[in-house]
Amino acid sequence: MFENILAQDEAVGLLRADVGQGRLPPALLFEGPRGSGKLSAALELSRALSCAAPGGERAAWNCPCPACARHRVLAHPDLLLLGARSFPEELRAAGELLERSPGKAAAFFFVRAARKLARRFDAALYEGEETRLAKAAPLLRELEECLDGVAPDRALPASLAPGAEAAAAKAATACAKLEALVPAAPPVFMVRNVELWARLAPLGPRKAVLIENADDMLEGARNALLKILEEPPETVRFILTSSRRSSMMATILSRTRSYQFRARGPAETSLVLERVFRSDEPATSVAAFLAARRAFPPEAARRLARDFLGSGLASLEASLERGARPPSALLDGPLAARAAEARARGRAGQEALAALLEATKDFGQKDELYATSFTSFLEALARELGELLRESGLGPRGQATVERIAALARGARSDREYYNRSPSLLAESLLYAIGELP
Repeated sequence: MFENILAQDEAVGLLRADVGQGRLPPALLFEGPRGSGKLSAALELSRALSCAAPGGERAAWNCPCPACARHRVLAHPDLLLLGARSFPEELRAAGELLERSPGKAAAFFFVRAARKLARRFDAALYEGEETRLAKAAPLLRELEECLDGVAPDRALPASLAPGAEAAAAKAATACAKLEALVPAAPPVFMVRNVELWARLAPLGPRKAVLIENADDMLEGARNALLKILEEPPETVRFILTSSRRSSMMATILSRTRSYQFRARGPAETSLVLERVFRSDEPATSVAAFLAARRAFPPEAARRLARDFLGSGLASLEASLERGARPPSALLDGPLAARAAEARARGRAGQEALAALLEATKDFGQKDELYATSFTSFLEALARELGELLRESGLGPRGQATVERIAALARGARSDREYYNRSPSLLAESLLYAIGELP
């Protein structure tokens, strides 16, 4: 049990003891930095809850019981998986693993990486909201056909099933399209459907609800989750993961037992990369190793978001100056500095937008591997705005300007998610809106 969770002995030891002694609480919180193995441990725990093997052999990774076989490929009906997550980097790493070390282990890793995404579209989560699945349904069917071609249960120990690599490449394309359809955070209706699902009888001994990055949930969804945790069904265990405990509701924290997943050191990171990814690439953390595999990596998103923001502020500054506004009405120091930086880099005006569209292949319109780049860009822009708010030279007027830009960015994200508006046009509109702020 938990053999595949490396360099987290303390958390794994506590989990083994709690499972073995039958004292697992109704709700658990796995907390720790990104890439520390929280979700992998949660998936292993859900498998242990369903395992039909006798006590001493319970939930071994190679357990032959039907429940474990279905959990290993994330296909067990007693598992519900939801929550915000970035998928592309793990899928790309899984594809590299298939090429570098083809075999059963690589096939399992790829299928699990793809199903971590596919399970976000479980029909139980969309009960009563089936129209929201209209775009995802054909992609999910295509993905499952491709995953059947990878076939880890039929793969030979040192090879892959015939055609598996081609099937994996096709599956990765379907996943790139699906990723753009995943809600940024679980909506309220989804959490309410979790409650309905949780009260139905399980196929095996226990059900498991895994909510990844629970700290990203919006207020309405958090309140709906709290209602479930106040009187959880006996046959269900709720497993929440978080990288930011301080962002969790205190009332939710009071109803969970916490398990700490610590940051791995350099030697432990190297061990994970070698054992899991068959890679000797140097990396400061597993999260950094995976992030480097994004088509639009975080460093590029941050740099382009900074240029974009500076360009918009340069336009706003020029507009204010043309209006002969008094000095007190012009941009605060930190905002003016960002505008000057954009001008110095030649990224004022349309140049910043053109560079952004080129780097993201028009936000995935020209290359599906970049389908999530608009979300990544907006997240990077939000971090830039947060950094500005922490700068000491920002006065009340500057704070109001930053907050208005943040509201515009949230509106752009909402328009993309709910109205499927063109991300390129949304970015252009956002740039113009920043330059025309009152």
